[in-house]
Amino acid sequence: MTSAANSQVVRIFRTRVCPYCVMAARLFDRKGVPYEEIYLDGKHDERMALERQTNWRTVPQIFVGDAFVGGYQDVAKLDRSGQLDTLIAEAAG
Repeated sequence: MTSAANSQVVRIFRTRVCPYCVMAARLFDRKGVPYEEIYLDGKHDERMALERQTNWRTVPQIFVGDAFVGGYQDVAKLDRSGQLDTLIAEAAG
């Protein structure tokens, strides 16, 4: 991960061909929330390390601050409930 990863409140670990990854990015675009996309294509070791950290096999894997919040459907649910805005505000400090 680059130092830019630490400057963004939202990080999306994804692959290039994942439709849910695209939908997650669009959700944050619509909200005007900056995010970093970390592409895992061809990075088996990084993907396995992330899987061990989150116990999650699929992408996207989305973090708000240091907290793993799940995939696209999880984030969309948090957004609908209003909780996503709270998590983002708390992580931004």
